[in-house]
Amino acid sequence: MLVKWNPFQELERTMGWWNTQPFRRPQWDDPQGSVTNWVPPVNVYEDKEHLFVEAQLPGIDMQDVKISVTDDTLQLHGERKEERTEDRDNYHFREAQYGSFARNFRLPDYVNPDQATARYEKGVLTIQVPKREETKPKSIAIDVKG
Repeated sequence: MLVKWNPFQELERTMGWWNTQPFRRPQWDDPQGSVTNWVPPVNVYEDKEHLFVEAQLPGIDMQDVKISVTDDTLQLHGERKEERTEDRDNYHFREAQYGSFARNFRLPDYVNPDQATARYEKGVLTIQVPKREETKPKSIAIDVKG
C-alpha cells in the first residue's frame, strides 16, 4: 500500500505540538512509552448558577479517575489502561493514547468547591461546581412612582 506523504503537514503538526506542549517530552523521544504526553480534552464553561468542567474520557473506568480540590485548584488524575488481548505489532495506524494523565484547573473565587458534584455519562465526565450565593446575579424590582 502506498501512502502519500506531505512533509509540510508533518512539519505543521510538529510545530503545532511544540506551540501547545512546550515543556513536555515529545513522543518520538520516548520509545519505551514510559512518559505519556496525552491529556484528555476539556471544556470549561459556566451559566448563572454553576461552573462546569467537562472532560472527554471515553474508554476509561471511573475507578481509574481521581477528582479532588486542594485550596483553589481542581485536580483531575487518571489512567487509560491498554488492554491487550493479542499481540498487535502490525498496526497500520495508531492514534489511541494510553497511560496516566493529570489536569489541574484553578477555580475562580466565586465558586463553592465544597459542594461540587460529578457525573460520568457516555464517556464524558462533567464536574459541576456551584457559584456562591453572593455572586449569583440578582434582579431587584424598583417601583416607579409618579
